[in-house]
Amino acid sequence: MTPRTTRHLRRTFLYAPGSDARKLAKAPTLGADAVILDLEDSVAPDRKAEARERITGLLRGHPDPTTERLIRLNGVTSPHFAADVECAVAATADGLVIPKVDDADTLREVDGRLAAAERDAGRPIGGLRLFAMIESARAVLNAYAIAGATSRLQGLLLGHVDLLRDLGLTPGPAGRGTVHHARCQLVLAARAAGVDAVDAIYLDIRDQEGLRAEAVQAAGMGFIGKQVIHPGQIPVVRAAFSPSEERVERAERVLEAWQKARAEGRGVAVLDGMLLEPPVIAMEQLILERARQARRHAGSG
Repeated sequence: MTPRTTRHLRRTFLYAPGSDARKLAKAPTLGADAVILDLEDSVAPDRKAEARERITGLLRGHPDPTTERLIRLNGVTSPHFAADVECAVAATADGLVIPKVDDADTLREVDGRLAAAERDAGRPIGGLRLFAMIESARAVLNAYAIAGATSRLQGLLLGHVDLLRDLGLTPGPAGRGTVHHARCQLVLAARAAGVDAVDAIYLDIRDQEGLRAEAVQAAGMGFIGKQVIHPGQIPVVRAAFSPSEERVERAERVLEAWQKARAEGRGVAVLDGMLLEPPVIAMEQLILERARQARRHAGSG
């Protein structure tokens, strides 16, 4: 299936605590493709209401069209969830991140409660997009069902720290062991359902080389982007998920060779010993489209 289209690139998803006025105001200016304004883990229980007010105030300002503005709600079983939904609808966010989605029924419940809130507020039903966080062994095994639970869903985000805790393992990188297997399953489930797959955070904000290696690995696995927890991680991740100049030049050479073959009436072509046929050409066209998107994003940012 072809992923659902979006006007945004989604290479970098930057978290910002909803209760921290400075970080909240600065997050949309740091060059991330999406910012996740957090009401969940980074906000103490006694500051949830304050965080909702701060996020609402921020989102009612003048939006930057190059940055997708998302709110991470508290879980559907949380006592804060109803107020979070009311805040999200009033604030007119671009979308919501739903944590701890273990099965499709959870996401369907969220969909129904959002529809009711949108109806009560006089807003179009289905206007709020959703991203589901996959954070447990059960969620990984249910990933495909979750990905198809509602047409609102845009992507699956891997929450590997909670997954490690669920597995009884020590926090660490996502690129090894059982979590790496979960990453593979997440990409396959998302792709089969036609939604995006977004890789996990990298915990060590000082380790740029480790981040780069994991981000490059994630891009090669089929993830479209990665969650980040510090502004210094944005350029590294953005570069990993953007075609290099050399890759773009290669794609242009492939398409030139293909067009020449077609003009000569040949159904296949060979370039540098590589057989060129329609699936290869489709991938090279996608590379060029991603490069064009990245240039447009840089020009408007």
